[in-house]
Amino acid sequence: MTQKPTSSSNRISPFRMLAAANLITLLLLPTHTQAQQLPPMLYQLLLSDESTSPNDSTRFGALPLNSSARPTRDWINAFNSATPIPLNEPLQDAIDSCSGMLPCVILIDQLNLSETIYINKSSVKLLGKAGNKITYNGTDSIFLIESNTSNIILEGLEIDGRINNIPAERNPDIYAINLYGNNISQILIKDNYIHHLDGKQNAHGIAALGTGATEQSAISNLIIESNRLEDLRTGSSESIVVNGNVSHWEIIDNDVSRVNNIAIDAIGGEGTSPTQTVNGRIVPGELDVARFGFIENNRITSMSTLDNPAYGSKHSYAAGIYLDGAQNVLVTNNTVSDTPWAIEVGAENCVETANISVINNQTSESRFGDLLIGGYAIGGFVDNLSINCDPNTSEDSDEGHGYVRYTTVKANNFDSSDTLEDTIELSNRIRNTIIIAPNINPINTDGIATGDQNSIRVSE
Repeated sequence: MTQKPTSSSNRISPFRMLAAANLITLLLLPTHTQAQQLPPMLYQLLLSDESTSPNDSTRFGALPLNSSARPTRDWINAFNSATPIPLNEPLQDAIDSCSGMLPCVILIDQLNLSETIYINKSSVKLLGKAGNKITYNGTDSIFLIESNTSNIILEGLEIDGRINNIPAERNPDIYAINLYGNNISQILIKDNYIHHLDGKQNAHGIAALGTGATEQSAISNLIIESNRLEDLRTGSSESIVVNGNVSHWEIIDNDVSRVNNIAIDAIGGEGTSPTQTVNGRIVPGELDVARFGFIENNRITSMSTLDNPAYGSKHSYAAGIYLDGAQNVLVTNNTVSDTPWAIEVGAENCVETANISVINNQTSESRFGDLLIGGYAIGGFVDNLSINCDPNTSEDSDEGHGYVRYTTVKANNFDSSDTLEDTIELSNRIRNTIIIAPNINPINTDGIATGDQNSIRVSE
């Protein structure tokens, strides 16, 4: 049976040196479409001089994602004809007895687990009865969806991370629902209530970690919909995350509250998918990127790192919604309130975060600001060849050297007041980007920018 890595999403970074002269303290950084038939990695890694980059310096803004980029849903109807089976045996035995071909629906009521439940058969649905509750006294994953599976539904489950109703810190990790591996497709995680998970180093409510090396082996057609996640202590990880070779996904209509790190994250370049060697340099793999995704209609509130030892229990730059190395993602109609940063579009690793649209979102009560965008470290990995670009061996000091390109920010209500920084904070290496918002000035509108310069337009 596949075992997950001990640390799948380590989102802790060094102190960030900020240019703002009025900032009086150093702050910890967060730890953490096919539209137009584009290739999976819309842009190549920037390993050559920008004058020879394949990127189009004259185009600004993100290409639109159309409905063909969304995950498929027609497969879900196959479960309508299946008769739900009450659970009268150990859950693992019930799953193992499913055929893997015909739809198999297992009804879950009160369940106390001591070991990980491996979902290694296709066409399985775990359906929670009214008033159900699942508790777990182990560590690692509670539910682990493994490689080479498809047509999986987890719906209506309550997952309570406490033991005997007492908060329980797991050492080192705890995952409620974990998709880990390759060739995993057509997954629906819906209407679940996940609460009181507490990891000593990392914890995740819902995590999809795509390890495949090819487009065909991606985690694909993933829907994370209408879940409620509350009171999670996730350390240097996230409440909901898609990481690595994950393609065609939706994170929609979820509620995340009272968590102590990033609520929703889409990640690329962490080494989740195999690395590659370019010009003698080990860099993230071409498919190590969460792509063709929709983050829509989610509600995030009350996120703080003050009780998070991964940050020294201090205020940090963690964001409610974070795009880090992701490509081709629409972030729209989300409500984010009472977080350090509401939304961040960054690039921690040796990658481009590209084709991101941030449209029609409502943010308020942010501590530092509503939008932070750009690579945060001085000097991109293209300029500084001494940076360790192997994501499996890189140190904190290697982070923040990526690029943000072809992004569109418009029609948002960034309503936070009395923020410690600007409502929209522009960092480094923001290229070919459209930001339509008050107090944003155009920079290098011909698209030509070098080093840490930005190129920004304020109209479409």
